[in-house]
Amino acid sequence: MHALYAEDDPNVSTIVRTYFEHFAPGSTLEIVPTGRACLDRMAQGGVDVLILDLVLPDIDGLHVLGELAMRGDPTPVVMASGHGQNELAVKALRAGAVDCVDKTSPQFLRLVEIVKRVHERHQESLRAPLPPPVRTRHRVLLVEGSVAVRRAVADFFARHAPQLDLLTAANPAELEVFFKQGAEADAVLIGPTPGTASQLEVLRNVHSQAAHLPVVILSSRSDGETAIAAFKLGAQDYILQKPDYLAEVVFSLGHIMRRADMKMHNAHLTRELEKLNRSLEAQVATRTAELQALSMRLLRVQEDERRAIARELHDQIGQMLTGLKFQLEAAAQLAPAPVKEKLAESLALATDLLANVRALTQQFRPRILDDLGLAPALEWHVNRFQHQSSLQVSLEVTLPAQRLPAELETVVFRTVQEALTNAARHSGAAAAAVAVTHAAGKLIVEITDRGRGFEVEARLASRESIGLIGLRERAALVGGTVEIFSKSGHGSRILAEFPLPV
Repeated sequence: MHALYAEDDPNVSTIVRTYFEHFAPGSTLEIVPTGRACLDRMAQGGVDVLILDLVLPDIDGLHVLGELAMRGDPTPVVMASGHGQNELAVKALRAGAVDCVDKTSPQFLRLVEIVKRVHERHQESLRAPLPPPVRTRHRVLLVEGSVAVRRAVADFFARHAPQLDLLTAANPAELEVFFKQGAEADAVLIGPTPGTASQLEVLRNVHSQAAHLPVVILSSRSDGETAIAAFKLGAQDYILQKPDYLAEVVFSLGHIMRRADMKMHNAHLTRELEKLNRSLEAQVATRTAELQALSMRLLRVQEDERRAIARELHDQIGQMLTGLKFQLEAAAQLAPAPVKEKLAESLALATDLLANVRALTQQFRPRILDDLGLAPALEWHVNRFQHQSSLQVSLEVTLPAQRLPAELETVVFRTVQEALTNAARHSGAAAAAVAVTHAAGKLIVEITDRGRGFEVEARLASRESIGLIGLRERAALVGGTVEIFSKSGHGSRILAEFPLPV
């Protein structure tokens, strides 16, 4: 860290140099005795932190600070004030100083620590995304009836604040014309004699025309009540018309403009981020809809394949096996006794094979689901399931009068099928219950058992949860949800809800 200290008192300079040598041995401290020398050295660059005395023999610290602000110098400045200089210190902080240390207080002993902290914060800000480029010029509207005051402000701006373009209105009537003509300003400076109206009335008028405009009040006398009222009405600053008031006006306006620019840029970034978020949300929604449509098509293809396989098994293989059975029966009637025994075995084998093919046909796609609907298909499946397993299943089905869409019937049927299969394989329960009802525009499917249960999160995280995950994914394809409730030793409950068509 390279610090520059502008200080004309050699005794104070020596003390501060000792502080730096002791508390910041890795840094360097350069000392200049005047404000002009400070500005010349800052123009050369290479300074990380500037420690600036408020009172210097040629130009004071406030003027140095203002010159650096006009140059656009980003170097952080720590002001060093003396006893009784609190008002100047406040002005310095308003003008852009990052900290202020009283040389007559114990806080001055911590100067090196303060400077190091300022330097660290500045380095962090450099690593952060770059701030928006600051506008080089701003328009300030002065509302003031006095020609002398208007001329003084214009001359000072021309010499010391060329970045400010001054516009003027001598009275409230001209201010009204200014706004009606659609003229624009970045800030309003209300002088001590703004025509026939009071400063507070002009302030109200400005905010009624352009509530966003920052306003600075310039007063010729100290009036605490007026100052408080002005701030309550939204004024950004209240400056007394003292000998150095114009420099303070420039400092105040510069700070206000930087803050307004940053606020405007942040608002722009916020709008851009909101626009980007809406775009991303729309893209995600589109992609999600596309994936759901694709999954639905895959589900239809899968069910169509199941239906085709079932039809092939029934129409081709089933008929061939039926024909083979008839031929074996006919042959058995004409064959001699020794052959009849073999033919009887073949006939029994063909009968078993035909029964297995019929069962396989129903497993792929039960015709009853397509022909008669969900309720008969569930009754048929539960009866068949009880014969094939040791699980006793109670079934309650209450459906809307109008038949459900084919995709929804298929999903509900597969949900019950998968849940009962899991219960028979893993629960160890003797009985299970299936309830399919509807209420409030929803179809509600509930499958429960009082078996050994399981830890849901652990099961879903394991490789054994493909069936449970499949339940949720299949339900989502038709806009439904599946919740799984279970705990070791307390049975299981699967609750699925599906929106009914309007």
